[in-house]
Parts: sequence; C-alpha cells; structure tokens
Amino acid sequence: MEKVDKFIFKVLCWACAALMFSMMALIFTQVIARYVFNNSLTWSEEVGRYIFVWMSFLGLAAVYYKGSHISLNFLLDKLSGPYKKSLRIFIDSLTIFLSCVIIMGGYRLVELGMRQRSAALRLPMHMVYIVLPISGILLLYFALRRFYATARSGTSSGGTAP
Repeated sequence: MEKVDKFIFKVLCWACAALMFSMMALIFTQVIARYVFNNSLTWSEEVGRYIFVWMSFLGLAAVYYKGSHISLNFLLDKLSGPYKKSLRIFIDSLTIFLSCVIIMGGYRLVELGMRQRSAALRLPMHMVYIVLPISGILLLYFALRRFYATARSGTSSGGTAP
C-alpha cells in the first residue's frame, strides 16, 4: 500500500507543479500583454483563479500525506503513551469528517456547476468544482490510512506519512 501512497503523492506533486508553472506563465503573459502591448487579456484573471483553486485543493491532500500542514503540536508533543495515541486518533477522526464534508459539498457544487458557465471563458463550472470531491476523496484515503496506522500501532508522530 505504501507504493500506492507514494505514487498518488508523486502525481499530486507533479500536478501542483504543473499548475504552479501554468499560473506563473499566465500571469507573466498578462503582465507583458498589459504593459508592453497595452492590451489586457480579459480571461487571464479567471483562469488564474481557477488554477489557484485547483492547486490549493490538490495540495491539501499532498501536504496532509507528508504531515506538512501548519499545526499546533504543542499538546501532542507534551503527551505520551495512550493519551498521545487517543489525541492522534481524535485528530484523524476530525480529518475524516472534514474530508467527507468536502466530498459531499463538492458533489453538490458539481451538480450546481452543470447548469453554470464562467463569465469570461464560458467554461462549464463543474469542470472547476470537480476538484473538491477529488481532493476530498484523496484526503479521506490518506486520513483513513493514518487513522488505521495509528490505531494499529503505538503512538503515531504527527508529522509523518502513514
């Protein structure tokens, strides 16, 4: 299973890198078009915003896998033994709940987006919103893996992959 986890993580990292590069190239092109050619690209801000949303939600699952989210580990670091394990299980349970909320809310947004189009590009909005259930499913997968690893073993450190 660790090979699957690492493969998913690697795909997420490559996708985020490609999205970051695309956003950077788009913004650079917009700046050149505006200040050199005095002609603003009307669609660039919208595309940049959608790329940023995709990058943020895909990055959510990737950084959870690596344990790189900003967190307050003060209490977790002070505890040991069964208390630390119980708190870690509680945190993982909350993450599982959050991922289910993201999946369900994202599914509703995708349904709503099937009847909407973006303002500048006339892009179907469900293509933008589909990242929510995708990232929610990936987050749920990683959270369940970490929950299982913590419940099965001793105390799990807060900043490591499952």
